[in-house]
Amino acid sequence: MRTKSNPMNAGHATGSTTAPRRWMQRAATCALAVMAAFSFPACQQSAPVMPIPSEAAASRPSGVLAAGDQINIAFSGAPEMNTKQTIAANGKVSLPVVGDVQASGRSITSLQADLTSRYQSHLQDPTVVVSLETASSGVYVTGEVLRPGKIPLYRPMTAMEAVMEAGGFTKFANPKQVIVVRTQGNRSQRYVLNMNDALAGYEPSPFYVRPYDVVYVKQSVW
Repeated sequence: MRTKSNPMNAGHATGSTTAPRRWMQRAATCALAVMAAFSFPACQQSAPVMPIPSEAAASRPSGVLAAGDQINIAFSGAPEMNTKQTIAANGKVSLPVVGDVQASGRSITSLQADLTSRYQSHLQDPTVVVSLETASSGVYVTGEVLRPGKIPLYRPMTAMEAVMEAGGFTKFANPKQVIVVRTQGNRSQRYVLNMNDALAGYEPSPFYVRPYDVVYVKQSVW
């Protein structure tokens, strides 16, 4: 490593269980809301089906890092300093020389530029490359799919793609009744999707999921 001053060793931030626990609590709450909404008429009245919003057709990749995300940080001029860290609950990562740096709420490009600037006076080649290893946010797919569970959102993803990531429909599924439950503020909203068009290769307006959405595939009632 070619340095302009001797780097000090700094401890790495350890991943916190707070973000995963918060994710599990939100997913469980939404899943219960989905089951309740289709089990009791009163719940159907309190959570009406909403028209598909126009912004659902926009992929709108956030690219914003969050607590619980695992990232790789590579130093072009000092590869021995390369590290893989989980963003702590306070939104920070701990790095050699510069100490704690805010990562949550920032794009990868923004974090890279900030770190490169911070190491400008410490390394002859201060270039830092940040990449996302594991995303903490995702959607929860449940109901009549082969592998229900959490689907990480590494990229923009449609509801149909989320179902396919969960193994696809079971033989008991009703593709005409796929429910997306989305929490916005303190309210949960339901959107009903008919995926027969997507299965036939015709989907005029794809529905893009957002972090923490719950996708529920209903059972056929033949």
